[in-house]
Amino acid sequence: MATYPDRVADLTEYRRRRDPARTPEPVPEDGPLPSGGNDVFVIQEHHARRLHYDVRLERDGVLVSWAVPKGLPEHGGAVRLAVHTEDHPMEYAGFAGDIPGGEYGAGHVDIFDRGRYETLKWSRDEVEVVLHGRRTEGRFVFFRRTRGSNDRDWMVRRRSDPGADDDHVDDDGGPISVQVEDRRLRLSNLDKVLYPETGFTKGEVIDYYQRIAPVLLPRLAGRPVTFRRYPNGVDAHSFFEKDVSRHAPDWVRTVHLPTPGSTKDSEYADFPMVDDLPTLIWAANLAALELHVPQWTVGPRGGVRAPDLLVFDLDPGAPATIVECARVAQLINEALTADGLTGFPKTSGSKGMQIYVPVRVSAEGRTRAYARTLADRLAQEHPELVVAVMARARRGGKVFVDWDQNNPNKTTIAPYSLRARDQPAVSTPVTWREVSRCREPADLSFTAEQVLDRVSRRGDLLAGLDDAVAPLPRG
Repeated sequence: MATYPDRVADLTEYRRRRDPARTPEPVPEDGPLPSGGNDVFVIQEHHARRLHYDVRLERDGVLVSWAVPKGLPEHGGAVRLAVHTEDHPMEYAGFAGDIPGGEYGAGHVDIFDRGRYETLKWSRDEVEVVLHGRRTEGRFVFFRRTRGSNDRDWMVRRRSDPGADDDHVDDDGGPISVQVEDRRLRLSNLDKVLYPETGFTKGEVIDYYQRIAPVLLPRLAGRPVTFRRYPNGVDAHSFFEKDVSRHAPDWVRTVHLPTPGSTKDSEYADFPMVDDLPTLIWAANLAALELHVPQWTVGPRGGVRAPDLLVFDLDPGAPATIVECARVAQLINEALTADGLTGFPKTSGSKGMQIYVPVRVSAEGRTRAYARTLADRLAQEHPELVVAVMARARRGGKVFVDWDQNNPNKTTIAPYSLRARDQPAVSTPVTWREVSRCREPADLSFTAEQVLDRVSRRGDLLAGLDDAVAPLPRG
């Protein structure tokens, strides 16, 4: 059993798991534990079955340890999973090397960082420290997901530097108040896991949306947003929300629009306009994991404009996958190019993908008619691959080209929006080269961290969308 921070330091579990004849890890003999200043920390990069980071704090002659799968959070308020493990000997603070296959923790270990730390709080349920390392500097709190239990699953939250005025965390780990641009927001339940399979928390959802905002917000600008909220995680009940009039702060801009066919018998709804960072963070705090938008915008007075986007939504029928969607996307792109149009592909973040086509039309029905005509033509030319009818019984092993997503009453998932899958998948803009080279579903599957990395390296692949507007051919 792991030794928790409130218990007496003990290396029994550590020794039980390791044979000094088989592993290069230090395995000290029984005897008194060394004394120290309770101020040394080390972070080790551990390439085991999955890469993770082991954070170890010297305490009472041992290294109290947590395995942090994604590493310590980098931004104030962000929260990540931290699995409490057995105490390690002080000698482990200098260990780097290879743990042989078949041994506990097999894999390569490097020292990621080390330095000194200050203790702000050390109790059974919470450990708060300030780390001063070569690569890590900041204030962190480790806390149990379920207080008072012996659960190994802890969380770690990064707090702002002591004395900073940009956020405040209650001593009990409750809601925090943060300054986002010119708005003060109160964020809650940051340690709640919304993606159980990976431990991805609400704090990490908020962190993702804050970091992706520069490329996401232009795709939401001017478009009323429909939230799909998952307050208890992706495995629990979810609901769509269009009308936010009863709970939105007064500074959230809304637009009053008709809702034909509403299941709530409401003729109108006050849709949120997510056109700035405070509104985006407010939505993320509601666990609005998915952001859905129409293919049209509204004017400054709320008037609905003609569509500015034509969309092809490609939905594979099992056993077809996104690989088959990629083949159909290429066929659509060839047709678009012949008509003088430019297609921008993106994954749906789920099973399929979409193609955005920036267009200029004078009437709302034009995009739907064009999409249907092209879908019907491809279904006739490639009946073994494409289907253009909505009947699910016809989709087996084929790709349904959903032309009806151009209905002005319908929405599609916004680019860069999270999806409610097992992992925090993202609807990701991709290149046509990536589409052409897709050979297995993993080739076009991206998580939040991967998308943030892609944007930092490649920029916004939809940056040219507004410059590629062309008139829709008549036909």
